[in-house]
Amino acid sequence: MKLYKVYTKWIGYSEIEVEGESEEEAKQKVLEGDYDLFNEASTGGDLDYGFEDEEVLDIKEVLE
Repeated sequence: MKLYKVYTKWIGYSEIEVEGESEEEAKQKVLEGDYDLFNEASTGGDLDYGFEDEEVLDIKEVLE
């Protein structure tokens, strides 16, 4: 299992670390909300709006 950081945008910006077998699996997990919120850093600080037009910008493998 590899670790990926998925960069997304909406009315803000977030960086999410998620494990997956591929970039596509990592992207799907983020889009479905299938990740630990403690592995997300985002601007806006827990806003309850602005996520309806979220899109994935980039995916990078995290090398440890």
